[in-house]
Amino acid sequence: MKSSRFFSIVTTICVFLTFVATMCSGVRPASAEYPERTITLVVPYPPGGVTDLGARALAEEMEKRLRQPVVVVNKAGGATTIGGNAVVTAKPDGYTLGFFPSSASIPEVYTYFYQAPYSSKDLKPVCKVAVPVLTISVKGDSPINSVKDLVEYARKNPGAKVGIHGKSTVGYLAMRTIAKTDNVSLVDVPFDGDTKIVPAILGGHVPCGTPAFPAVRALVDAKQIKVLALLIDKRADFAPDIPSIVEAGYKLPAGVYLGVFAPKETPDDVAGKLNAVIAKITEDPAFRTKVHNMGIQVSFDDTKSFRKSIGQYTKNMQVFFKEEGLVK
Repeated sequence: MKSSRFFSIVTTICVFLTFVATMCSGVRPASAEYPERTITLVVPYPPGGVTDLGARALAEEMEKRLRQPVVVVNKAGGATTIGGNAVVTAKPDGYTLGFFPSSASIPEVYTYFYQAPYSSKDLKPVCKVAVPVLTISVKGDSPINSVKDLVEYARKNPGAKVGIHGKSTVGYLAMRTIAKTDNVSLVDVPFDGDTKIVPAILGGHVPCGTPAFPAVRALVDAKQIKVLALLIDKRADFAPDIPSIVEAGYKLPAGVYLGVFAPKETPDDVAGKLNAVIAKITEDPAFRTKVHNMGIQVSFDDTKSFRKSIGQYTKNMQVFFKEEGLVK
């Protein structure tokens, strides 16, 4: 009887020690299959914008494949860093993710414009999902019909105004690239969003601007706005007749992206599962059509490629801002 009791005690101790060793090694028990509960996807903008709509389309598809709710939570403010910090400070278990542009994911690049309580080192890139598409747009009856025409207009009208979202945006990047490449003078005029840029173009207050494609899509169809180029590397699937800025002869120092990020200590297997699931989502024709109808170009990069491209993006933007005198 005593030996049987002794054996039972030893067995219990062994099981306990095995459990402790498993937990300390960071390996989750086989029964804990991720995900087991609701996932939060943080968007650093208010509801209704392009990034928010893209995140909601992605969340809907993630729910189907992960078989758990994926809830989009908007945490706007701080030039996107409030949302960024919400992910950085979350428990690194894969249940709080961010759907971020560059401003939220590499805030150290934009120190001239704002300060953040974290840096890109505090986030783990999971994958790139899409590219928001900005434009170079003019009024429908403008004599400017191409980027080349815009350059010639600027030669004849030094200091021509261009409506942009701000100096930290790809619109500013593109217009400064054009101005420096062709040695013309363009004066950037910052506006508070597309709802201000588009009326300024239509009212003739600025000869051109860089609104996002969704903001002008209906106006293009109505011939009230002409899009000279899209500020991406190649033509968009949803606007095959409009050339990219690269086709127009200009190579931007860096592009734009929307990607999924997690807290830096998130387990690799969790990030890997998310990467694999999202890769399949971006290949789905229905998802691609839905996102393209929003004016967003699907553009997937896996974890390794995305991390590498972010590193190059960071270097290129730091060089650009230094040349502009915006970063020491």
